[in-house]
Amino acid sequence: MLIAALLVGIVYYLPALAANGSAPFVKKGTPIDFRKKLNDGRRILGDGKTFEGLLLAVTFGTTVGAIISRFLGDEWIFIAFFESLAAMIGDMIGAFIKRRLGMERGQRAPLLDQLDFFVSSTLVLVLMHVKIQIVQILFIGILIIFLHLFTNYVAFRLKIKSVPW
Repeated sequence: MLIAALLVGIVYYLPALAANGSAPFVKKGTPIDFRKKLNDGRRILGDGKTFEGLLLAVTFGTTVGAIISRFLGDEWIFIAFFESLAAMIGDMIGAFIKRRLGMERGQRAPLLDQLDFFVSSTLVLVLMHVKIQIVQILFIGILIIFLHLFTNYVAFRLKIKSVPW
């Protein structure tokens, strides 16, 4: 029973995982912050957050939701759209925090790098009344830390990312 619940938890997070994993495929694009700086002299988000990456991420995540909808109901297209968007907003919040801390694009920020999109997508799942259990949230949170490290290393080796984290 627990294994089934954990597997369902993975399915719930697939749109966010797809969204978060697809954005790095956009190498260049129009920065969401339009290269603007705040009073601290630092960029708001940086070059790594682009409109093209956001569009690709939300499209991938929503497409995964369309597949999930065949099994869990049509509402999953809608849920996946907002989950994917929230994942990217969480990622942007993480970039914003890193810039405020004086960290450059690609600089390591343990846990923030792995969990920024997870926290925001979890919030959306809860707000959209997805029947997610605390054990699923904890399991996926831990799984994401390891998945993030592994997939980023693979993306680095494939020259999709410039750093292995």
